[in-house]
Amino acid sequence: MALVIGHRGAGALAPENTLEGIKAAALCRADYVEMDVRLSRDGELVLMHDESVDRTCNGKGLVEELDLEELKALLVCGQEIPTLVEASALAKELGLGLVVEMKEEGLEGLVAEVLEGSNSIVTSYYHTSLREMKDISDLKTGIIIASLPIKPVQLAVWARADAIFPERINPRLFKEAHQNGMRVYPRKVNTKDLACWLLRLGADGLVTDNPCLIREAADQPVQDTGRLNCEYYPCHHFPDQDCTNCFCPLYPCKDLDLGKYVRTKRGKRFWTCIDCRLVHFTRVAEYLALHPESTTSELKALQDL
Repeated sequence: MALVIGHRGAGALAPENTLEGIKAAALCRADYVEMDVRLSRDGELVLMHDESVDRTCNGKGLVEELDLEELKALLVCGQEIPTLVEASALAKELGLGLVVEMKEEGLEGLVAEVLEGSNSIVTSYYHTSLREMKDISDLKTGIIIASLPIKPVQLAVWARADAIFPERINPRLFKEAHQNGMRVYPRKVNTKDLACWLLRLGADGLVTDNPCLIREAADQPVQDTGRLNCEYYPCHHFPDQDCTNCFCPLYPCKDLDLGKYVRTKRGKRFWTCIDCRLVHFTRVAEYLALHPESTTSELKALQDL
């Protein structure tokens, strides 16, 4: 069963990065809660997403320029700013795992000390920090990627990460990550339709602002995508078609024999291959499963055999 991870606690249901958010995620039967951590002026790890407290609190200033006492005097929608120690203790009490995003470099030792022995995953956009975390602790780690790099799995391998937390995905990412023993937890999944699609692709869990909504989707059995029930894309039932790759792992291949560029009404240019049937043929699908790095030229040659 896929994990449900509450983003910043349960951002759609309670103030972000608060103890109330952790409690809200628990009521939704989330498996983990994700929290952002920064360092106060006096060296305390506190829960805060932004560099400053301006957006979320009834005050102003940079987190790094405020000590813990000053931060505790502020409120996030009526809630006190917690420390990582407080958040970790509450998550453990409620039976939740903790995903801790390091918003700054240099927090590795402090975070490892707080989370040692806990059910936690440490994440960051700073992949070097995650590699350092592996040098000093046995904690699980996950790289966060906001775009879709050419070789995201290789980035994760270099960082010695256990998981990838992507904000953008393509089907090949799931396959390659799983082949390398990594889990994939797409971020900011806030609709049932998107959740169901990502679970079909092979998501190991979903990071969401509304864990109640996504819990319902995650609890549903994932339907097989086969010849008779391809609801999404594109299953035209060509002769001899074996619909094993409805979510094409080659997308966007940009092979002009298989697709084309089109423009939306607003003028945005994007690649479409809705009429392509290459990866639906049994011979091609089987070869692609064994050789995920295949080029379109190789696969087109198989089609002609």
